[in-house]
Amino acid sequence: MNGKRTIAVAAALLLLAGGASAGGDLGAVRVATNAGSFLKIGVGAKAVGLGEAFTAIADDPTALFWNPAGITNLARREAHVSHTEWIADIGYDYFAYAQPLPYFGGIGAGIHVGTLRTEMMETTEYQPYGTGREFTYSDLFIGVGAARMFTDKLSIGLGLKYIRESYGAAIGGPVVNTWCADFGTFYRLGAREAVFSVALLNFGPNWRPSGTYVEYGGDAYGEERDFESFAAPTSFRAAVSGLLWEGSDLRQIGIIEMSRPPDNTETYKLATEIVYQKTLALRTGYILNADDLNWSGGMGLVLEAGGFTERIDYAFTRSEFLGRVDRISLGLGF
Repeated sequence: MNGKRTIAVAAALLLLAGGASAGGDLGAVRVATNAGSFLKIGVGAKAVGLGEAFTAIADDPTALFWNPAGITNLARREAHVSHTEWIADIGYDYFAYAQPLPYFGGIGAGIHVGTLRTEMMETTEYQPYGTGREFTYSDLFIGVGAARMFTDKLSIGLGLKYIRESYGAAIGGPVVNTWCADFGTFYRLGAREAVFSVALLNFGPNWRPSGTYVEYGGDAYGEERDFESFAAPTSFRAAVSGLLWEGSDLRQIGIIEMSRPPDNTETYKLATEIVYQKTLALRTGYILNADDLNWSGGMGLVLEAGGFTERIDYAFTRSEFLGRVDRISLGLGF
């Protein structure tokens, strides 16, 4: 079987698997049924420039976020920082560090941190325009991950995250402290740099805010109650990538990914990257059935100097209703 046919067969199996598991438009009934929505915001300008179709690429430290098995793609120590100007003046910052551990038989490991913050005005039923007090809404996760090459083709990775969500704790709001786990695989098909990957992300217990609240409506008026719990934002991804063509200075890869989010129907993503002399990259990705934020693009620059590898990436996501979302990332290999 030649290289192009290998990629085509893997892509066909991916699409068929997604269609067989759908069983109708069942995901639409799950909207707003899970917690931890900030974990669905993509990190890293390279990944987002590819429309978040990164599961079968995962070749920088953000693999800890997208597919922990991808840590084995790193040939040296690498650090990554990125900033996202999210919708409604929300800032999202991310840091990751990963490295191979050659003395432990093909194992790689890393750590990553993500934090989202925004300032909000306190309002009440009787003061809908604000009480004059502001509070901070913040989300935080701290995670570790490790992966191992079991054969020259197969690697498997695991990750664990501690998560904290604060809903205005400074003014008496509740807080969530919880955890979730990630699992990923990376299988190299052996032709045209083709890869087939699957990842199960953010698997864990239900999230329940701490403390209680007082009911001010209905028959239970004045009763003190516990907060409801919500499911973790568990998602499943399967993807195939491969080399489409290569010349003396240019090369192009293509990616197809199926993603099943925790609170909606599954989506299909198409992405491509063109690289010039391993230095300049142009990227684009499209989510076929998304209502918004469905098209992304970006570029990257790789520089070698003094034994260091420096990466600069930029990505934007177009939104018809909410404005453009911009991301910038910096990476350093050493």
